[in-house]
Amino acid sequence: MKINKGVVSVQSFHYDVEAPTADAKTDLNINIEHPDLKDESGEPLKEDEGKILQVVVPFEIHLKDAPFKVSGLIGQVVQPVGFQGEIEDLDAKEVQQLSRPVVEYIETLTYQVTSVTLNHGVSLNFNNNPEIKPEDK
Repeated sequence: MKINKGVVSVQSFHYDVEAPTADAKTDLNINIEHPDLKDESGEPLKEDEGKILQVVVPFEIHLKDAPFKVSGLIGQVVQPVGFQGEIEDLDAKEVQQLSRPVVEYIETLTYQVTSVTLNHGVSLNFNNNPEIKPEDK
Protein backbone atom coordinates (compact mmCIF):
# COMPACT_ATOMS: atom_id res chain seq x y z
CA MET A 1 0.00 0.00 0.00
CA LYS A 2 1.38 3.40 -0.99
CA ILE A 3 0.90 5.99 1.74
CA ASN A 4 1.29 9.75 1.60
CA LYS A 5 2.57 10.75 5.05
CA GLY A 6 2.57 13.95 7.04
CA VAL A 7 5.14 14.67 9.73
CA VAL A 8 5.05 12.68 12.95
CA SER A 9 3.76 14.95 15.72
CA VAL A 10 4.79 14.48 19.35
CA GLN A 11 1.98 15.86 21.52
CA SER A 12 3.66 14.57 24.68
CA PHE A 13 6.48 12.26 25.72
CA HIS A 14 7.21 11.59 29.37
CA TYR A 15 10.13 9.75 30.90
CA ASP A 16 9.66 9.00 34.57
CA VAL A 17 11.74 7.14 37.13
CA GLU A 18 9.88 4.00 38.17
CA ALA A 19 10.65 1.26 40.66
CA PRO A 20 11.97 -1.79 38.79
CA THR A 21 9.55 -3.89 40.87
CA ALA A 22 6.48 -2.01 39.58
CA ASP A 23 4.13 -3.95 37.34
CA ALA A 24 5.27 -4.22 33.74
CA LYS A 25 2.99 -2.49 31.26
CA THR A 26 3.06 -2.19 27.50
CA ASP A 27 0.02 -0.22 26.39
CA LEU A 28 0.02 1.02 22.81
CA ASN A 29 -3.46 2.13 21.81
CA ILE A 30 -3.60 2.68 18.07
CA ASN A 31 -6.45 5.01 17.13
CA ILE A 32 -7.25 5.84 13.52
CA GLU A 33 -9.66 8.67 12.84
CA HIS A 34 -10.96 10.53 9.80
CA PRO A 35 -10.22 14.15 10.79
CA ASP A 36 -12.07 17.13 9.41
CA LEU A 37 -8.99 18.89 7.98
CA LYS A 38 -9.27 22.13 6.00
CA ASP A 39 -6.94 23.90 3.59
CA GLU A 40 -5.80 27.54 3.89
CA SER A 41 -9.09 28.82 2.47
CA GLY A 42 -11.19 26.77 4.89
CA GLU A 43 -12.25 24.16 2.34
CA PRO A 44 -12.08 20.45 3.19
CA LEU A 45 -8.86 18.83 1.97
CA LYS A 46 -9.26 16.96 -1.30
CA GLU A 47 -9.27 13.20 -0.91
CA ASP A 48 -9.03 12.27 -4.59
CA GLU A 49 -5.92 10.13 -3.99
CA GLY A 50 -7.39 8.45 -0.91
CA LYS A 51 -9.09 9.12 2.39
CA ILE A 52 -7.04 11.26 4.79
CA LEU A 53 -6.64 9.57 8.17
CA GLN A 54 -5.03 10.52 11.45
CA VAL A 55 -3.11 7.90 13.41
CA VAL A 56 -2.93 8.72 17.13
CA VAL A 57 -1.06 6.50 19.60
CA PRO A 58 -1.37 7.11 23.33
CA PHE A 59 1.08 4.85 25.13
CA GLU A 60 2.39 3.84 28.56
CA ILE A 61 5.33 1.46 28.79
CA HIS A 62 7.16 0.05 31.80
CA LEU A 63 9.38 -2.89 30.97
CA LYS A 64 9.92 -5.67 33.50
CA ASP A 65 12.77 -4.74 35.91
CA ALA A 66 13.32 -1.36 34.21
CA PRO A 67 14.01 1.71 36.38
CA PHE A 68 11.83 3.94 34.20
CA LYS A 69 8.55 4.24 32.36
CA VAL A 70 7.61 6.25 29.29
CA SER A 71 4.22 7.55 28.27
CA GLY A 72 2.78 10.05 25.89
CA LEU A 73 0.78 10.78 22.78
CA ILE A 74 2.24 10.74 19.27
CA GLY A 75 0.41 10.96 15.93
CA GLN A 76 0.63 11.40 12.19
CA VAL A 77 -1.70 12.31 9.32
CA VAL A 78 -1.61 9.71 6.54
CA GLN A 79 -3.32 9.15 3.21
CA PRO A 80 -3.43 5.56 1.94
CA VAL A 81 -3.45 6.03 -1.83
CA GLY A 82 -6.54 4.48 -3.38
CA PHE A 83 -8.28 3.80 -0.06
CA GLN A 84 -11.78 5.29 0.06
CA GLY A 85 -13.38 2.84 2.49
CA GLU A 86 -14.22 3.06 6.15
CA ILE A 87 -11.64 2.75 8.93
CA GLU A 88 -13.25 -0.54 9.95
CA ASP A 89 -12.36 -1.91 6.47
CA LEU A 90 -8.63 -1.76 7.27
CA ASP A 91 -7.16 -5.16 8.12
CA ALA A 92 -4.54 -5.72 10.85
CA LYS A 93 -1.63 -5.60 8.38
CA GLU A 94 -2.81 -2.27 6.92
CA VAL A 95 -3.27 -0.79 10.41
CA GLN A 96 0.24 -1.89 11.30
CA GLN A 97 1.61 -0.34 8.10
CA LEU A 98 -0.20 2.95 8.75
CA SER A 99 0.87 3.13 12.39
CA ARG A 100 4.46 1.85 12.03
CA PRO A 101 6.13 5.31 11.66
CA VAL A 102 4.47 6.48 14.91
CA VAL A 103 5.48 3.30 16.76
CA GLU A 104 9.04 3.71 15.45
CA TYR A 105 9.07 7.23 16.90
CA ILE A 106 8.17 5.82 20.31
CA GLU A 107 10.98 3.26 19.98
CA THR A 108 13.48 5.90 18.86
CA LEU A 109 12.60 8.49 21.52
CA THR A 110 12.77 5.85 24.25
CA TYR A 111 16.19 4.68 23.05
CA GLN A 112 17.54 8.24 22.83
CA VAL A 113 16.24 9.34 26.24
CA THR A 114 17.45 6.19 28.01
CA SER A 115 20.88 6.49 26.38
CA VAL A 116 21.19 9.85 28.17
CA THR A 117 19.47 8.99 31.47
CA LEU A 118 20.81 5.46 31.97
CA ASN A 119 24.07 5.74 29.98
CA HIS A 120 22.81 2.98 27.66
CA GLY A 121 19.90 2.98 25.27
CA VAL A 122 16.96 0.66 25.87
CA SER A 123 15.50 -0.80 22.69
CA LEU A 124 11.80 -1.35 22.37
CA ASN A 125 10.72 -3.57 19.50
CA PHE A 126 7.07 -3.74 18.52
CA ASN A 127 7.75 -5.13 15.01
CA ASN A 128 6.27 -8.56 15.65
CA ASN A 129 3.41 -7.54 17.91
CA PRO A 130 0.24 -9.02 16.43
CA GLU A 131 -1.87 -7.07 18.92
CA ILE A 132 -1.40 -3.75 17.09
CA LYS A 133 -4.92 -3.08 15.80
CA PRO A 134 -7.43 -0.23 15.81
CA GLU A 135 -9.03 0.44 19.14
CA ASP A 136 -12.72 -0.44 19.12
CA LYS A 137 -14.94 2.62 19.16
